[in-house]
Amino acid sequence: MKYISALVLLVLFFVVAPVRADYTSAYTDYTFNYSKYRDSYNAYQVSKSTYTTYKTLTAQTDAIAKLKTAIQARDKVMASYYDLLQEKLNATTGIPSDSQATFFQMKTSEKSWMADHQKKIDAAATLDDLNLASSVFESHYPQFDSETKQAVGMVLIAKETNLAARWDVLATGVSDKLKEINLAGENTTLGERDVISARNKKDLTMTDITAVKTMLIPQNNQKTDLFGAQQKLSEANQYLKEGTSYLLEIINGII
Repeated sequence: MKYISALVLLVLFFVVAPVRADYTSAYTDYTFNYSKYRDSYNAYQVSKSTYTTYKTLTAQTDAIAKLKTAIQARDKVMASYYDLLQEKLNATTGIPSDSQATFFQMKTSEKSWMADHQKKIDAAATLDDLNLASSVFESHYPQFDSETKQAVGMVLIAKETNLAARWDVLATGVSDKLKEINLAGENTTLGERDVISARNKKDLTMTDITAVKTMLIPQNNQKTDLFGAQQKLSEANQYLKEGTSYLLEIINGII
């Protein structure tokens, strides 16, 4: 039952949501389902403790009911998380339509898996059967984890790529202005050097973005390294900031 808690950390990424009705609905649905799961899991823990202590038939029946509710709720959280990710992918500029479609296919497949899993949960009548159904989810979780982390990674990459594209527009504008000033007879050597330095920083940003794409595609049974990707993208963003500082110095010099 521990696996679902990792989603809480990931969902913090979505607090600043784009203004889309579908996204808002998906986010509300996710937070509602997570709240229900958390409450049902806590209720099961209390019931389990009572049954372990007293070993009565009543306590056993209550523990079975509470465990069934908790693992049903866990499936619903995961299904709603896939919906949330889909809407985030759809709302983020720069995500290719084929990537959105690929994730939609994954989501459809996983929600089908979860619907089948729900039937196994419904059919279970003992704690052993329910624990077995829960272990099936836990065995499948690495696939959930890899797919959802790749989706989060795509959004992070798109955001950094969008910033880099906007940076290019600014850099081009600065270069064009320096050319005008040079044609007017002023020495722009220092400014031109700063532009080169700025573009070198931006090149490092793009190198990091390329590296992140590799990190998000698991190879040789390795796990998707979302944390490492986030660190690398933070580094890429820092290079972009440093490149921007060069451009701002030029702009301030022109003004």
